[in-house]
Amino acid sequence: MTQLIIDGVVLPESIKGGYTATLQPLSVDVEMVTGRVVRELRGNVWVITYQYGFFSDSMKNSVLAAVEKGKRQAIRCGFLPPTSAEALTYSDFLVTDFTYPKFMWSADGKPLWADFSMELREVRPSD
Repeated sequence: MTQLIIDGVVLPESIKGGYTATLQPLSVDVEMVTGRVVRELRGNVWVITYQYGFFSDSMKNSVLAAVEKGKRQAIRCGFLPPTSAEALTYSDFLVTDFTYPKFMWSADGKPLWADFSMELREVRPSD
């Protein structure tokens, strides 16, 4: 099942808790002169975390290109929200955290890359 598409790159299904999509509130707490605290809620944004075990060299290059683009500008992503069984939701995201994959070993003369992870944050509130 497809959980995440970043900038047109369909990522493999993450397993063992390696994928989360959470709706987080954007709010600011303001303390008044009287000591009273007021919370201004500006909306909610999706925050997505994704981790995957092993990538082939070609998949690694495609994913890295999309992630590098997402660090500089918003990228279009399709993601599986926890409220859906199979329909992806599409929105614009920025890459807020990223761990480069590590070279683990080679198989048949081709390198295998592991321990890739990233975090995405929706650009605009979705509600």
